[in-house]
Amino acid sequence: MRMVLSTVAAIALAALTGASIPTVQAQTAERFGLGMFAYQNRTFVGIVMRYPTEPQQVGGFVVELPAAAKAANVTGIPGDLLSIMDQWSSVGPKLKQIVAQVGPTLPAKRPAYVYDYKAVDARRPFLPRLALYGSSTCRPAPGTPPPAEPRKVPPSMPGLWERAANDDRPQNPRLFLIPTTPEVFIGDGDPVINWHADRRKDYEYECELLGIVGRTMRRVPVDQVKNYMFGYTNTNDISDRQERQPDPIRQDWLVQKGWDSMKPVGPFVVPQEFVDPLNMRLKMTVAGQMVQDSNTNQAWHSMYEYAAYLSNMLTVPVGTVIGLGTPPGSHGGLGRHLIPGDVQVCSYEGLGTLTNTLIAEPAPRTTTSSR
Repeated sequence: MRMVLSTVAAIALAALTGASIPTVQAQTAERFGLGMFAYQNRTFVGIVMRYPTEPQQVGGFVVELPAAAKAANVTGIPGDLLSIMDQWSSVGPKLKQIVAQVGPTLPAKRPAYVYDYKAVDARRPFLPRLALYGSSTCRPAPGTPPPAEPRKVPPSMPGLWERAANDDRPQNPRLFLIPTTPEVFIGDGDPVINWHADRRKDYEYECELLGIVGRTMRRVPVDQVKNYMFGYTNTNDISDRQERQPDPIRQDWLVQKGWDSMKPVGPFVVPQEFVDPLNMRLKMTVAGQMVQDSNTNQAWHSMYEYAAYLSNMLTVPVGTVIGLGTPPGSHGGLGRHLIPGDVQVCSYEGLGTLTNTLIAEPAPRTTTSSR
């Protein structure tokens, strides 16, 4: 009723003043994702449409964007996802125009440049400009016995993370850097390599939500972060739990997290307007066994809080990725470490399904020693 009265008032005011009456439009557009795909020896930016949103389900259609843009007489669309993020204010409306034109043709009358999702090869969506992943970010699983002694509430971190008086969470945000090289970040279907597999056997999975910054951030309040995010995808934060052992100083984020092939991402990116990062179900299977079944609402700190915390330290560029951390089910949930041949399937609600298989290093490599 309120909307009807507002519309009537607007029409009456327009009649008195001669102002034009705004056209009433639909409030929501069709969901879609963006990624890099290969088909018949061509690699291209693709729009993913009509894909299942339930975790672990695969399907839908991929629109070959260059061909679709040509058919729609749309120009000025870059050929890679990172450039699309940089130019989203002008490119985004053009992509939505193409989605609106292709939608009515699916599935029976689809153009020749629209393919079944299962017929194309998903590649890494993009290479991040900056990558930070969260640590110890999720609440214990329901039914977990409480600690023998209550965990102490840490104080604020001056200038970085100011805690509210009623904030009783047992930790502050914590992020660590990941090398942003094309060998570290891989795509859907690419193998995760267990390097030195004869000597390092403590590899583990971590299914995480990956947020992608779409506008440069600097000291952005938590309640405004949503407007700075471009979108979201899946990531499997592979970890080498052997770390520096038997070195007595064990923890080393680079050794634990930064090897080639340790950061699968994808299979595509979904714009933030179609995602609620505060309430998303996830499922993770390894070798066919369900090992993680949780929700982002179980995180100690939200994606928005992590991004705000990060922006208090540095200017965060477009194309930065932030891993939310993993829920219970990692850290021993499989009952063993990964072994070559294990198929890992990481999937968040509405973000497609990321599948990677662990393989042993193909051939022995020479190890540099201190002598």
